[in-house]
Order: sequence, then structure tokens, then C-alpha cells
Amino acid sequence: MSNNPLFEKTVTALLGGEILCDYRYEDLVTYLSIPDNQARVEQFLNQMNRKLRQTNTRDAWVCAYLDLSSSGAKESVRQQFKEVANHLEALVQFLRLIMHVETGDRPVFPGDHISEGKLIQEISSTPTLEEKLRSLTEKRLFYTKHQDVAKRVRAVMEALVKEGYLVRFGTAGTVYQATGKWSWLYDMMSFIQTHEGISTEVVEEDNQMRLT
Repeated sequence: MSNNPLFEKTVTALLGGEILCDYRYEDLVTYLSIPDNQARVEQFLNQMNRKLRQTNTRDAWVCAYLDLSSSGAKESVRQQFKEVANHLEALVQFLRLIMHVETGDRPVFPGDHISEGKLIQEISSTPTLEEKLRSLTEKRLFYTKHQDVAKRVRAVMEALVKEGYLVRFGTAGTVYQATGKWSWLYDMMSFIQTHEGISTEVVEEDNQMRLT
């Protein structure tokens, strides 16, 4: 074990289910970039039936279970999977809205900037986009009773900040930056698409689902 405060912060964040990326936890990612530090964290996690894993695009670090047969591990993963599945439709709708606003076929990637002002301007001037926003804010993840576009957009952005998908960028508070959690979500989406129709129990056996 190490008495380095970054070691403690890193393992605490990982065991707490945080997804570590340059945009939310730059100091911890820098710490993990050193092989010796990475080994120390891995060794500590292994003693708790956990291990380090990076997302497929290597944009973020997560904590995964080593052995799902241990007490509580399967239930923990099952609950996490259900939570992701419950929010997946809303998150996909958000991605589609962003792609329509940006008039492109590229989804949100870690590091991307999203301007709240641009979203409000584009959606307010396009009835079809306003309808997409209205539908989006009827979803549980983004639900709001506000009727005007600006407040609906703000509710969506604040929800994504709360869930760790965005951070505020700069001092104005109206520009946001995408985090590495999108990379993790895309891993999850790819797995779900590949294993469409299989039981939750089978899903839990795959390493992609073994997040703490």
C-alpha cells in the first residue's frame, strides 16, 4: 500500500464507482499513467476482488470485478446494468438531438465542447428540434416541467453534469465538455447490441459488465 494521497484518492474514487478521465479527474489519470502507480492500485484492488480496466478507446479508467461469484458482486452488477438500461433510451435521444443540431453523423466524444447557447438558438428556430427536446425532457433522466426551450436545455445539461457525462468548461457556465463516461457508455451500448435478446444473467458474466 502507498501513503501517497493520490493513491488514496484514486482507489476511493474507483471503488466508489467513478469513471476516471482527464476531464473530471486529471490528477488521478496522470497518477495512473505511471506504471508503478498503476501496479500499486491494481494490487490493492485485487485484494478486494476488483481490478483496473480501461474503456475500449482508452479514454477512461474504471473498476471491475475479478470474480462475480463472490457475495454481493452479481447483485451489484445487476443493479448497475438495470440503471444503465433504464437511462439508455434517453441518452441515445440526447445524442441524436446533438447530431441534428451539429448536422453531422458524429456522436459526442470525450473532450467535445457543447454550447448551451447554440443548442437553445438552433432548437428555438427549428420546430422539429423543439419537438425532439420536448420528448427528451419527458424522459425520467431529463424530466422537467419547464416549457420554454432555454430552461429545458438547461435541465438536460444539468442532469448530464450530475450523472458525470459533462463538466462545465470555462467561467461562463454555458459551455460544457464531454467526459470519458461517454466512452464507457459506448462500450456498454456495443455490448448490449452484440448480445441483444440474451438474459441479464448472461450479460453479467461478461467483463464489460463487471463494473463496481
